[in-house]
Formats: sequence, C-alpha cells, structure tokens
Amino acid sequence: MRSGAEIKVGVFVLIALAALAYMTLKVGTGVFVPRESYEVDVFFDNVSGLKTNSPVEIAGIEVGLVQAVVLDENRARVTLQLLPNVQIRSDAVATIRTRGVLGDKFIEISPGSDPFPRVEAGERIARGDTPADLDQLFTKVGEIADDIRVVARSAANVFGGEQGEQDLRLAFQSLRDAAMGLNEMVQANAESVEFIVRNFREFSTDLRDIAGTNKEGIDRIVANLEVASGQLKTTLEQAGGVLARLESGEGPLAKLINDPEMGHDLRETVASLESVSRKIDEGQGTLGKLINEDTTAQELDKALEGLNRILTKQDQFRTSVDFTSEYLARHGETKSALTLRLQPAEDKYYLLSVVDNPRGRREKTETFTERWVNGERTTIREIEDKYRQSKITFSAQLAKRWDNLVLRGGLIESTGGVGLEYYLWDDRVQLLFEAFDFDPDDNPHLKAGAKLYFLRNFYASLGMDDFIRSDRRSFYAGLGFYFTDEDLKYLLTSVPVPGN
Repeated sequence: MRSGAEIKVGVFVLIALAALAYMTLKVGTGVFVPRESYEVDVFFDNVSGLKTNSPVEIAGIEVGLVQAVVLDENRARVTLQLLPNVQIRSDAVATIRTRGVLGDKFIEISPGSDPFPRVEAGERIARGDTPADLDQLFTKVGEIADDIRVVARSAANVFGGEQGEQDLRLAFQSLRDAAMGLNEMVQANAESVEFIVRNFREFSTDLRDIAGTNKEGIDRIVANLEVASGQLKTTLEQAGGVLARLESGEGPLAKLINDPEMGHDLRETVASLESVSRKIDEGQGTLGKLINEDTTAQELDKALEGLNRILTKQDQFRTSVDFTSEYLARHGETKSALTLRLQPAEDKYYLLSVVDNPRGRREKTETFTERWVNGERTTIREIEDKYRQSKITFSAQLAKRWDNLVLRGGLIESTGGVGLEYYLWDDRVQLLFEAFDFDPDDNPHLKAGAKLYFLRNFYASLGMDDFIRSDRRSFYAGLGFYFTDEDLKYLLTSVPVPGN
C-alpha cells in the first residue's frame, strides 16, 4: 500500500512538472493569442530594446503580441498580432513605451476615431512614434557635465593657486574693514543721526498734512504750470525763429523793415484794397452781389449744402484690410484669411474674404450600382466621404450692427452661413460665433471664439473650430493685423517716389 501511494504521488508530480513546462513554453511563444487573430505592420525609425512576443496594449489592456521585427529599407518593420475583436482605424498611432525600472519595451496603440476606415489584416498603421532613447538622454547629460566642467576649470584658473587665494583674502578683508568703519561712524554720530531723522519725520508729517488739505489746489497748480511751461517754450521757440529770420533779412517782414521799395509797394497794395472794398460796398462784381443781394447768397448756400452732403458721405465711407492666421492644434495646420471690409455707414458694412483652409471641405459622393445577388437584381448605394485638401474658399457677407451686437450673413467659406459678434470694452474684445456648411447629411460647421485687440493694428484670437464634429473639432489660436483707410493713406503717401 505504501509503495502504491508513493508511485501515485510521483506520477502526479511528473504530470504537474510537464504541464508547467508546457505552459511556460506556450506563454513564451504567445500561445494565448487566438488563432483567429490578425496581423498588421507598423514602421519605426528605432526599435532598440523591443523584442518579439513583447505585449501590445490599448488603454493599458493587453490586446496582442509583437510577432516579428525585421529591417525593411533601413527602417524597422514590426508585425503585430492582434485579437480579432480589436478594431483600429487608419489614423491610429503606435508608440514604443518603456515599463518599469528595468526598461521592458512594449507597444501602445491609440486606436483612432470612427470616421476613418478600419485597418484590415495585412495592412499597416500609418504612423509609428519612437520616444527619446535613454542613450540620447545620457548623451545630453554628458554634454551638460562637460559644460559644467569647463566652467569649474575657468573658476579654478581664476581663483586657484596662491595668488587667487590671496586676492580673495584681500577682498574679504577690505569688505570687513569697510563694514567696521561704517559701524564706528554710525555709532559715533548716533545722536546727530537720530536728531536729523526726527526733524525729517516731523517735516514730512507737516508736508503730508499740507498736501492732504490742499491736494486739489496743488494738482491744479502743477497742471497749470505744466501747460504754461509748454506754451511758453513754444512761444519762445517761435519768437526766436522770427527774430533770426528778421536779422538775416529773410521774409517779407524783414524786407519791409529794411527795404524802402517794399514800403512803397505796401502803400500801393493798401490803396488797391481800399478801391476793392469800395466796389464791394457799392455792389459791383460777383463778390459785391454775393454780399449785398440775398438771391446770390441763397444759391451759394444751396450749393454748399449739396457739397457738404457729398463730403459727409465720403467721410463716413471706411475701408480696411485684415489678414489673420490661425493654428489648428489638433491637425497641426494653419488656416489663413485675407478680408476686405467696406463700411458705407456706421452701422452697416460688407466683408469680402479669401480663405486658405488646408483641411479643405468635406464632400460626399453618392453612387448607385446595380448588381445580381442570388439571382436577383439589387441596387447598392455607396457613399464616399472625403475632404478636399488645400482648397481656396471665398466669403461675401453683409453685416448690421446694433450698439455692441453685430449680425452678419451670406457666403462663408463658399457655403451659406450666418455669424454673430458681440463687442466689449470699447471694441477691444470681440466674441464671435459662426455657423455655415449646412449639409442635410451632416452637422454644420460651428465656430466660437474671441479676439483681443492690442497695440494699434494687431489682435490675437483663440477658440474652438468645428466643435460639433468630433472628428474635426480643434482648438485654435492665431494672430492678425489690419489696416484702415487712414493707415493706407499714410503708407501710400510715405512711400518714396523714384527720382525724387
């Protein structure tokens, strides 16, 4: 009986050891990935430390193993064996990560978003990222250490040796002697210093009381002195210029004083003016009729009123040119726009824009194909959803303003749309909302943000673009500048003319 029990125990131990060895070998070769799994490829610039059978994870959960790592056209091609229920999209990103202190490598996959097509078996993930290697980090640390060693060597050259130590000792000795001398001087004159401080405190108290009681009067006196000083300076400068010209004989007044013929001409001029004045009083000539006859004056008033209306409308018409560039953080691209603003009235204006949108516009193409399925003729409907890249679009809008609120509408980026703006703090801050690209099969393009105007012709903008579409939603930030008609007049008149 005893030998039979021992034989049973021995057989059980052998079976357990065989099962343990079998499980160990299967775990090492990735047997726990089902046979129905599928393989995809991804390329990396550097896979240092990554081994076959390394885990593949999504959101920290193991979903597969590294099947193979081979060299393909000077890049590392890694074959991933994934579970059949794992779905990844064409915008997925595979990244090599390091776990723990020992530095075990594994691959983490960001599966992508739904609108993009699924990556099937045998296809490849378009993007593979490799983080910074420890060797590169150690190289940077070594360079920093070299710089520190150079600085330390320079300091040692300056302060090292007997001469450097003696210079430092002399410097500290001089500082200590100066501090002791200053301390002795303060102690010897402590009573005098205290008396001066007390008198100064009393004087400052009296001065504060006087200034507090007569603050408004002092402010007016200072303001008047500043104005008078500026006017006196201007007057003296003008008088100095006039006297200088008189002394040099320049100008009519200097000639009148120094030239007898000028005096004679002046008398004749006065006589002519007297004759003209007499004719005007008698009603002779156009000017005499204008002054003495009401009909001529009324006609002139009507002409001046018409001219005034024309000039008033011309002054109200304003033009500005605006250029803005916005960086779309999610897509890593820049969207630019050039806008011409025509404002014929204070509460109405027109906007004409040319927009360079690198993301393009979403366009859907619907096709119907007739096929024979199981002996029956069936119509298959196919919809292709794509974005047109680097598309130049145009905007033409009419805007109406009520106080701080602006409502605009028309053509926005080659599609119909509306916009709403609200201004704060004397138009220094602008809140905006736009809705356009109204597609019955998709959500519209919605944009919300703000602009902060600073300096004279510049502003900064930020907000969310296309925030209702999950695959297109992106935070944006940008800068812009604009020129008004006054700025354009100044620039055009300041440009030098060739040959002048």
